[in-house]
Amino acid sequence: MEASGGGRFKREVGWFGAFSMGFGDVGADVFIALGVAMLYAGGAAFIAFAVTAIAYIAISLSYAELAPAYPYAGGVQVYSLRAWNTLGSFIAGWAILLDYVLCLSLFATAAAGYFKFLIPQVKDLALQLGPITVGSLGAMAAAIVLLLVALNYFGIKYSAGVVAGIVAFGLIVQSVVIVLGFLTAFDPARFASQLLVVGNPEPQNEVSYPPGLGFPESNFLYGLTIAMASYIGVESIAQAAEETRRPHRWIPRATMLCAIAVPLFVLLFSSLALGVTDWWMIAAAIENPVAALVSMYRILGPELAVLVSLTAIILTTASSNTGLIGVTRLAASMGKLGLLPHWLYAIHRRYGTPTRAIILFGVIGLLLTLPGDIPFLASLYNFGASLSYIMLLLSLIILRNKEPNVYRPWKMNPTLRLKRRGRVYEIPLLSLIGLIIVSAIFTLFLLLHSLGRILGPVWMAAGVAGFYIYRRHFLKRPVRSVEEQALALPAGYLMRLTVLVRPQEDPRTVEEALRHSLDKRFSLKLLSIVDPEIEDDVEGARLEAEKNLEEARRVLASSGFEVEHEVRVGSYDEVVDWEVEKGGSDFIVLLVRRFEKAVLEKESVLDSKIHSVLVKHPARVMLLRKPT
Repeated sequence: MEASGGGRFKREVGWFGAFSMGFGDVGADVFIALGVAMLYAGGAAFIAFAVTAIAYIAISLSYAELAPAYPYAGGVQVYSLRAWNTLGSFIAGWAILLDYVLCLSLFATAAAGYFKFLIPQVKDLALQLGPITVGSLGAMAAAIVLLLVALNYFGIKYSAGVVAGIVAFGLIVQSVVIVLGFLTAFDPARFASQLLVVGNPEPQNEVSYPPGLGFPESNFLYGLTIAMASYIGVESIAQAAEETRRPHRWIPRATMLCAIAVPLFVLLFSSLALGVTDWWMIAAAIENPVAALVSMYRILGPELAVLVSLTAIILTTASSNTGLIGVTRLAASMGKLGLLPHWLYAIHRRYGTPTRAIILFGVIGLLLTLPGDIPFLASLYNFGASLSYIMLLLSLIILRNKEPNVYRPWKMNPTLRLKRRGRVYEIPLLSLIGLIIVSAIFTLFLLLHSLGRILGPVWMAAGVAGFYIYRRHFLKRPVRSVEEQALALPAGYLMRLTVLVRPQEDPRTVEEALRHSLDKRFSLKLLSIVDPEIEDDVEGARLEAEKNLEEARRVLASSGFEVEHEVRVGSYDEVVDWEVEKGGSDFIVLLVRRFEKAVLEKESVLDSKIHSVLVKHPARVMLLRKPT
């Protein structure tokens, strides 16, 4: 679909570029969250990171399933549209829109802070804007935002290329830091003893302490919400789905790599910190916790601290960039679907980027960086993401059952299957666990964050009010509409094939023929028909067919195919007619040795019946060659 600017998104992002956008947005979080999480959770920060890692893995794998099935810019906003309607879609999109804007500003400001750590001389730098004086932190952060706006304006190829290079460098440096730390400075006994320190015993100004809970318990729960912020950002992969080459293949790979790499690095850094020094020392170095940690190494500590600070600047800049990518693609998608003004969905003819959205949100992000107030930016960072993740996990469960025939290049397993009123409902187990954890964290956020529980709902209420006015009075369209679902159709649907298998057919022949000729867009039913007119020993033929089909089904299922099998006793013609007319199959598949003889072979009674299928249902029959 073309945008109002006459252009369209260009598919210029490969699998590592997609992974880099996800890791670049999340991988920098530990450079900020490590110190903050320990400030509140104490030595049990590792436990907080481990619990929230489970939720992050569920979120990542949800995107791995949904993004290639619905490959549109917008991510959870698109999935919520398919699961519910335009109102649900707007709530999900508006929530994560807040998170992206904060990501752009927060990490640009963090990068500027690490720059000040490396070059202390810039701390006196100031920018005078009329009566307003902008400090060095805000001025440098604003310059970073301007640079990112320019990069993104001229094409995601350049932006994604820069992020990919940054992430590759960051992975190398972080790996070196972790390996050296565990080899030279890690003390397992120190690590184990500090895990028992559950929560900072001292009261903190930012925490709203509920009655019945002491300071340590409340601080630990507050730290749990902060730990969740370490895993925000994988949705950036889905936001660039329309610009990703071969999204059905690369998006699952990129998100699954993030599901492994991000928790691994976060848990390694948090365990390393607790095994090298006391948790309160990391908490005291809240502005540069990783650099402070590395400086305590007995070997190359000061030198590595400089390198880590440089890496932090690079990765936080990459994280800021993916925030800009996310907010502009999301705003463009919402503009296309009539959730925000269509003016935002303007794709540059030459550069293939949503230039209006880039300029608008770039300016907003720049203004938010000018005060240089990291606590203010961080106060709402977790609110929008947690709410949108709840919508994401619910959308996955709903769409699994609402649109079961959508082709999903990758599906999350294992799956709970519940039967109710003759229908089987699927609930991916990990998504259910993730939903419980994220919902609990969101509840804790509203309970413990005195500022966030006010500003977050105000943001949502203002957005819903504006959405209502825009839909009803400007577009003259209902607030809860499903018509826009036609603009986000699935990439493909499953085709149901009934494969006719001779009762004595070698199962290896069956599975090799199907694996060679078909992919996972096809749902298979292996059917053997035991016709009393053909088989002398009906029961023996039935048992042999059951054994052969089960073996073929097992091998095909292990290769990722959705497959079932059935053996039916009865008239060959009647069973095939029922499958064509009432069985729900799109095609009947016949396995043949040679195509040119298939229509003519009638050497046996079975061959004659197969021939009758071809003659009677020519448009519903698919021929597949058996392996020689």
